[in-house]
Formats: sequence, structure tokens, C-alpha cells
Amino acid sequence: MEKDVIIKSTKNKGRGLFALRYFKKGELIFSYKKGKVVTKKGLSKLTKWESDHLDELDRNRFEVMEKPACFVNHSCDPNTISKGRSYFTLKPIKKGEEITVDYRSKGIFKNKWKCWCRSKNCKGYVVSDFFSLSKSKQKLYLPYTLKVIKKEYSKHEKGVRTL
Repeated sequence: MEKDVIIKSTKNKGRGLFALRYFKKGELIFSYKKGKVVTKKGLSKLTKWESDHLDELDRNRFEVMEKPACFVNHSCDPNTISKGRSYFTLKPIKKGEEITVDYRSKGIFKNKWKCWCRSKNCKGYVVSDFFSLSKSKQKLYLPYTLKVIKKEYSKHEKGVRTL
């Protein structure tokens, strides 16, 4: 699995993860080990590197992502989706192509940052909020997202929103 990907420099996003072979749609690309889990209280004790590589687990817990997942960059038009500690293709990925994921698929804190993906539908910024996604993207990502978002989605569909 990890032998099928490589970490290397990108044009404008630091380092990224790239495919060393062709991957078909729906294929498992890699799984990674569990990283350090911290609560909101522990965030201030993290190093800058750890803070830059956090994955949301729920409203109070975060995981410091391990390699190679910590090098998967955001794209507004991603080619993978993560479920737990595994990444699966959303569409075919060519050898040499960067492996990307939509950070909003697990976003619950509404943080905003500059986006460097340059995809056709990129606005130049990202708001880390699952519910900022189109209805079609929400439906696509729903099976892969956090339990707290799934619960909120169910309420949202009934006309109630609490996030």
C-alpha cells in the first residue's frame, strides 16, 4: 500500500502525496497508523507541525495524523475520500497524480484558510464546514464522514440544525 505512494514537493503547497501507479475508482490507496489523540485543552501543547496535521474526530477530540496521510493536501475537486484511517479513490488516479481529499468532508469548526488547489470550482479559500458543501457533495461524502456530522445531517434534513 504505502509502496504505491510517495511524498514529494508540490508547486505551492509544501509537500504532497503522489501515486506511484494507476488506481481504479473505489480502490483502497493506503491505511495509516493511529496518531496521538488530543482534546481541545491539549491543542496549545502541540508543536506547529502537529497542529498543522490534525484530523477532527468530534467536537472535542483531534488526531495528529501519521505519514503518509498527513501529506494528503486539500482539493475542492478531490480524487480520494478518507474513512477512518484509510483512503479510497473517488475516481481513477493516474501514476504521478497528486492524491487529494476535501477537508470539508469532516469539517465542523468553520475555520477559513486560503486554498491552493486551483481546481475549476475553487473559490480561493476553504471553510472547514461539511454543510458549506453542495447537497450532492454532502450526499457523496456522508458515508465517510464523522458520526457527529451524520447525526447533524439527519437533523438538518428534518429542518433542525445545531452545529
